[in-house]
Amino acid sequence: MKIKDILNNGYENIFDLYSGDENFVSEAEGWEYYSSVPINAPIAVGWFNDDNLFIVSIDGLFIYDTSKKEIVFEDYYSEVLEGISQNNLRYLIKEKGIEVDIFGVRGGGGNLFTNDNKWSIRLVNLAWNIVVPILTSNRTRKFYFLKLEQLFYEGYKHVGFSNSEKYFVVMGDQGLDVYSFK
Repeated sequence: MKIKDILNNGYENIFDLYSGDENFVSEAEGWEYYSSVPINAPIAVGWFNDDNLFIVSIDGLFIYDTSKKEIVFEDYYSEVLEGISQNNLRYLIKEKGIEVDIFGVRGGGGNLFTNDNKWSIRLVNLAWNIVVPILTSNRTRKFYFLKLEQLFYEGYKHVGFSNSEKYFVVMGDQGLDVYSFK
């Protein structure tokens, strides 16, 4: 389902609940759509300190270099669930000897607020199985309904800011959409 389908199928009243713009946006007060990562059925993601993404998918393990906008590590042969900690919040990448914090289907939500509390990201369920990410400027109290590029609005979603807060990700069953601050 894309934006036009949401607006044409009786979900337009959702905008009455918020003080934001009634349009889906790719840009919002310095934030903009950055890139898509087409990964089949990711179950968890995590951020490295250099803002690169670690992705656990049903197909394998991946590292996405945000500056190059490309996958720089692929492992289709590891048992993907083996590295997940008992509390589902960390992943041990044995091949690299690195542990990374994760969130997603098995690990809950990501970092939803910036440290200075200027921005927050959350998900709103419009109807059964229709989820829209909303970026909020906590200074201006303005809401931005995010236009998804790679993802559809149906299905599971998880969101989170990177450690540096220069990026945030929207993860869904068709992959990831990454947004950056200019």
